[in-house]
Amino acid sequence: MPPTIHIVRHGEAEHNVGYRLHLPDPALTAKGMTQCRELGQTFPHMDRMTHLIASPLRRTVQTAHWAFIDPVPAAQKAQRSIVALGELQECSRHPCDVGQPLAKLAQCAGFLDVSRVEADWNSKTGIYTASEPVIKTRAERARAILRELARSVADRGDEAHLVVVSHGTLIQYLIDRPDSRKTHFYNCEYRSYKFVDLYGEDPKTAGLVETNESFYRRYGPLNMRTPEEADDLILAERSST
Repeated sequence: MPPTIHIVRHGEAEHNVGYRLHLPDPALTAKGMTQCRELGQTFPHMDRMTHLIASPLRRTVQTAHWAFIDPVPAAQKAQRSIVALGELQECSRHPCDVGQPLAKLAQCAGFLDVSRVEADWNSKTGIYTASEPVIKTRAERARAILRELARSVADRGDEAHLVVVSHGTLIQYLIDRPDSRKTHFYNCEYRSYKFVDLYGEDPKTAGLVETNESFYRRYGPLNMRTPEEADDLILAERSST
């Protein structure tokens, strides 16, 4: 069975209250922490999670930790780490979306793997520029990395689950559905996807399709997928064979 990618929006953070975009790299609120704990209590694939990946911004790292590391037994906590990906950071240049320098992130080496984070990840230049064409390219690169990680566990023979914690706007580009009115994620909401072409090499073919279980969890069993989405899911289910 091909791996499943669960995409999570972070819990409520300080800048979400009153639209305070001037706050630098804000932390989760008390409500956000509660949302994380509730997610950790209800997420059904905790024991089969092979990778935990997050944007290096504070609110996403905290969400990953409080939802997916803190709830597990002490013996398992030492075996779990958060793989930080600068490609998953939020899109704007507002202070709330500018992260800490790599040297500071490296101080969290006990639970945060920053080996894939580039030194200029918080510069908002180059691949991290806050413009739509560049954001689309960055999302393609993020999907390619996630597909690489998914392939690394596809041959295990068991049902593998990868969790990705990111941000409201970036997620729209990650799932290639930039119309946020249709695809808005609530704080600590998760949806589940599979790669249409798990073993492809072209980053532009690393498309994601939402699973039936995730789709019906949101819309109910009486709603219909588009024919294209249905075909993509069939391809995704066959892509690991």
